Amino acid sequence: MASIRIISELYYPEQNATGYFLTGIAEGLVNGNGAVSVLCAQPSYNQRGLRAPKFEERNGVVIRRCWSTTHDPKKIWGRLLNFITTSCSIGCRALFLIKLDDKVLVVTNPPLLPFLVRVICWMKRAKFILLVHDVYPDVFVPLGILKPTSPIYKMMSWLNGKLYVSANHVVALGRDMARLISEKSKGAASVSVISNWGNVDVIEPQTKQENALLQMLGLECKFVINYSGNHGRTHDLLTLVEAANKLQDEDAIHFLFIGEGSGKAEAVARVKALGLVNVTFRAFADRSELNISLNASDVSVLAFKKHMEGISVPSRLYNLMAAGKPILAVVDNASEVADVVREANIGVTVPPESPQLLAEQILRLKNDTALRNQMALNSRKEVLNKYSYSEIKQQYRDLFDSL
Repeated sequence: MASIRIISELYYPEQNATGYFLTGIAEGLVNGNGAVSVLCAQPSYNQRGLRAPKFEERNGVVIRRCWSTTHDPKKIWGRLLNFITTSCSIGCRALFLIKLDDKVLVVTNPPLLPFLVRVICWMKRAKFILLVHDVYPDVFVPLGILKPTSPIYKMMSWLNGKLYVSANHVVALGRDMARLISEKSKGAASVSVISNWGNVDVIEPQTKQENALLQMLGLECKFVINYSGNHGRTHDLLTLVEAANKLQDEDAIHFLFIGEGSGKAEAVARVKALGLVNVTFRAFADRSELNISLNASDVSVLAFKKHMEGISVPSRLYNLMAAGKPILAVVDNASEVADVVREANIGVTVPPESPQLLAEQILRLKNDTALRNQMALNSRKEVLNKYSYSEIKQQYRDLFDSL
């Protein structure tokens, strides 16, 4: 019987989004059509410095970890070196492990790895499934690294389009991402949308008065706007800071940032420059503490820079919904997040770089308790109906059974 092989830079015990979701996908395929194994690297993000066994079996999944550098990913040179060593190390190991008719799922990060795995699958006549977490090179445009008119961008875009077409199947995290993949592949790629999920069994609604974090910070009586998760370069943190500046005379409103990332330092510096006392920064929360950190709010915020629609879909959305929170989404109008928020009436959307409008929407939600309560109920109901682990796990099983 052919094996199912999951190839990813990050896997358990890494707790960042990629590591967490790839672990869930692999374990969800156990007891299906074929043995499940994983080829990955050592933790290099949230659990960087932890050395995991080179070989182990966990929850029915055989895990092989390859050597790679584990430099600080918040530094561009460190992430680049990690990408190169991880891709080469995993690629070399995959050359010997992948067999005839295997079903191989590889995630798009690091961006070189899927191309190496695609060649190996072609050589071994194995099925190649591409899971798109970020669309390259488009993700470099909002960061100011590349321009769409540059020759490098055009070449990388063409190569990725060919990769999509060559795959037996491409999985996109959202409808906006599926549209972008279809555009790059000129409609020739086989694409389906399988979203990430919310951990509804662990994360559930909790009142502010019983939240240990808010009690520790003395914020249980404030109207708390919570931004929780990765503070990356693609996230529009400065719009949140500027909104906090506009609302600094509203003593009852407080902004709480929980997480780490390459974009955090700029936001912290801006808060200090403005002398804001209505903003608090905390380090990232361990997954065992997510129910506390995600419930430390009246309203939860997602924030992306302009032109991120289709490029990346934030997995944190579904855990915020699991916590039963109204969602304030600073996103492009055509994004998957905006679609989910509107369709289920779970919050409001604001265009990126619009701090005045964001401040107005925060005041609106603060002053309308009935509206917030209804949005909160809708959030929990929607994630239970559409975005639970059992639902998404079955979609992956159906996909692999169909190949």
